[in-house]
Amino acid sequence: MLRNYIKITLRNIGKHFSSSLINILGLTIGMAVFILIAMYVYNEMNFDNFHPNASQTYRIIIKSDLKGVGEFASSTPGPTANTLQKDYKEQIKYTGRIFNNWNSEYFIEYKEHGFKESDFFFVDSTILKIFKIDFISGNPSNALTKPNTVLITESTAKKYFGNANPIGKKFLFEKKILFTVEGVIKDAPINTHFHYNFLSSLATLEKLQTSKIKEDWYWNPFWTYIVLNEGVEKDQFEKLLPTFVDKHFTVARGETKQLFLQPIEGIHLNSHLDFEIEANGNKTYIITLSVIAIFMLIIAMINYMNLATAMATKRAREIGIRKVLGTQQNILIIQFLSEAIIHAFVSMLLSLAIVEMMLKPFNNFTNSVLEMNMLLNPFAIICLILLSIVTGIISGIYPAFYLAKYHPMDVLKGMLTKGGTTASLRKVLVVIQFTISISLIIGTLYAYKQFNYMRSADLGFNKKNVLVIPIARTPIVDKYDNFKKDLLKHPDIQNVTTMEYIIGTDYNSHEFLPKKATGDKWQFYPTIVVREDFLDVFDIPLIAGNNVPKEESASQYMLINESMVKHMGWKNNNEALGKKFISGSGTEEVIGVFADFNAKSLHYSKTPFVLNIKKNEEEKKYYSRYIAVKIHPGNKEAVINYIEGVWMQYAPSRPFDITFLDDELKSLYLDEEKLCVIAALTTFLSLLIAALGLFGLISFLTNRRAKEIEIRKMLGASKFTVAKLVTAQFLWLILIANIIAWPIIYFIVHGWLNTFAYHIEMNIFVFLESGLIAFLLTLSITTMKTISIIRKNPADTLRYE
Repeated sequence: MLRNYIKITLRNIGKHFSSSLINILGLTIGMAVFILIAMYVYNEMNFDNFHPNASQTYRIIIKSDLKGVGEFASSTPGPTANTLQKDYKEQIKYTGRIFNNWNSEYFIEYKEHGFKESDFFFVDSTILKIFKIDFISGNPSNALTKPNTVLITESTAKKYFGNANPIGKKFLFEKKILFTVEGVIKDAPINTHFHYNFLSSLATLEKLQTSKIKEDWYWNPFWTYIVLNEGVEKDQFEKLLPTFVDKHFTVARGETKQLFLQPIEGIHLNSHLDFEIEANGNKTYIITLSVIAIFMLIIAMINYMNLATAMATKRAREIGIRKVLGTQQNILIIQFLSEAIIHAFVSMLLSLAIVEMMLKPFNNFTNSVLEMNMLLNPFAIICLILLSIVTGIISGIYPAFYLAKYHPMDVLKGMLTKGGTTASLRKVLVVIQFTISISLIIGTLYAYKQFNYMRSADLGFNKKNVLVIPIARTPIVDKYDNFKKDLLKHPDIQNVTTMEYIIGTDYNSHEFLPKKATGDKWQFYPTIVVREDFLDVFDIPLIAGNNVPKEESASQYMLINESMVKHMGWKNNNEALGKKFISGSGTEEVIGVFADFNAKSLHYSKTPFVLNIKKNEEEKKYYSRYIAVKIHPGNKEAVINYIEGVWMQYAPSRPFDITFLDDELKSLYLDEEKLCVIAALTTFLSLLIAALGLFGLISFLTNRRAKEIEIRKMLGASKFTVAKLVTAQFLWLILIANIIAWPIIYFIVHGWLNTFAYHIEMNIFVFLESGLIAFLLTLSITTMKTISIIRKNPADTLRYE
């Protein structure tokens, strides 16, 4: 029976080749997009689920708030892990910490080679029990317990030691510590929020900074993980944490601090906290892509359904004869559904070929490692088979029932030419199809506008023609003043400064206490430690005071923004000048007030902010992590070459790394860029599928009305009248699709834009643009068909009448 259905299907494909090609092509495109996005979404949703106790593993996160100022941090103070283990030994199986001083780069030397490494972490040995870390060589039972020992990944071992055995090899860390390799581990899988190349014992760090790690409840650069015992629920344990905070944490007057458990399996898509180990994915965009994939499949299925129903009359005589010969209606339904399912399977095979061709560029763009073998496991194969069957059934179910219900006497008497009910259905399907396409157009246009706005918005500081050079723990730090003087000798270099973090990308929170409140606890404010020329380099307006400290003063110095003035309750900016704070460095004096600027991406609002100017030389060096160089626009390449030449004089053994600030800021919006490109491509493909279906439908309907059109031409109908006859009904359908799509997509886009602290405003022009695109697409297709009709000789159609 199946063989017979296949033969009939192949015969009908050959008989109605153009319509069959449109149907198969539409389903192929829809399935290819659906499968590719489904692979990406599946990969994104299965991060960190492979760890040994993943369902019971959590990261400790902390939320602090002081009158609207604070942080929601993914990291905690050093004593948190061990103290939790001690206080709640019945509930906790393991605790473990990870540290890298918030994504700092470290310099490593082996023989004559030196490398900058950012994936170097200090960890507790218990991390080997919390995370799935597979050993290639070495002893996992005593790894990471001794100072100055390190585990390296397989790829790192090849990079440093080639094919030699790495065990026992030594390399120099920051020209201070000689590390010994005690094991080689497999590379971190791509689907984890924690990627590493080096894992060193935390005992090494404790040896260097013993008191700060063991006792400091303020300094919080440790990512802390716990594994709860079986039977201990997350909500149950979180109820114990307020008591833990009250007992151990220091809380300022008016401040709230809360600890939470964050499931490790949810970090990648749900966590965008302060001080993340690395940038995570975005659940909103995953949901958006999933909806787009489903929409693409729906459009393809509607396309099939619409054209198959329209082609029904061409098979009416076949059906009538078969019914006369005794074929039952349910057999016909099964046959037509089988044809649709076979079309779907053919489309599936073609779509897999497209997916394989697109996989490499898709991986490069999304920074994924999707492979075709993801589709070769039994579960994936079953899903693909089910997708083909379900797609075929949904696409073919109405045409099957519609064709099978034909009455043989009506068919043989030629009474099926008008098709009133099916004509109405076709119109509904066209409206649904274009409603989805128009919604995608509007969503894509707004995504691009928001993306462009974020990349070009006024952030309150100059981001053009500024070069950024990482210098943490390099010889440049000790020789900064001379290095700066040499840079300023170049006529195209305007100014130079240092900063703790790259402006506009991130900051830390530093402890301050208004001097009048000496009995209170530390208050933490968003801060970047900078040098005196910072405001000049970035053209940040100084509203009150000055940014040049007095040499004779014994105080450290602070610049604060207008929001900080308001937060402190001072009447005006001038009142803030001369105010004193206590910090870990001693007394801090406010010497100036600057205009608010965006210290982080536009996902975040502006906050009270401090630019801290250190006086102590050791503190200056510690916080000098980046140099910012303001240059004249023009011959940038020559300036960079000059800076590199100066760098080689001061730090010849260190790799030279330089970027433009503008590029650093653009990298903050990679998720939005990916969404824009994928949305644009899928929108184009949805319009292509809709256009293919519309072309097939118009071709069929004009062929069915060919005699009527030619008679009208013979009776003197103008070209405009013929064009109107072909075009008008479809333009009305597009108008209805716009009316339906606009309010739906308005609420969706409005909600999405409100997830940004700063966003574009919605306006009618974007909706009109989308409507115009749909109208022009329809008009171009109908015009093409109208031209072919007008050019046709009436005699070719009417010769047998």
